[in-house]
Amino acid sequence: MANHQQVLIDAVNKAIEEGMTARQIATAAGIDNSVLSRFMNGKQDIKAGDYFSILNVLPEDCRVPAFGRLGIFEMSLAQLIQTASPKEKAEMLHAIAAWVLQPGAMSGNHTDTSDLQVAV
Repeated sequence: MANHQQVLIDAVNKAIEEGMTARQIATAAGIDNSVLSRFMNGKQDIKAGDYFSILNVLPEDCRVPAFGRLGIFEMSLAQLIQTASPKEKAEMLHAIAAWVLQPGAMSGNHTDTSDLQVAV
């Protein structure tokens, strides 16, 4: 399980990269901007209520992966793929391609994998 402080810091930083400001996040969460600032700079932890208040005001694409990293709920496959880093996406595609190219991996009438080698 991920470090809870780093999970929230990553989620807030992603929201900031997407255009929110730290002040907007703090205001929407109902906490003082200085509390968020000290937390983001590693100078103090925050109360659980503040932690989840901050997390809950973040955009969905920042919030959902954070909940997943915390183990609070499972992410769908689509959400997992959308939130993966470019390196993680490349690893997923490589694993899928390797599986598809295995003899017998594709069942039914769609067993011609001659086109797939080009994609790999």
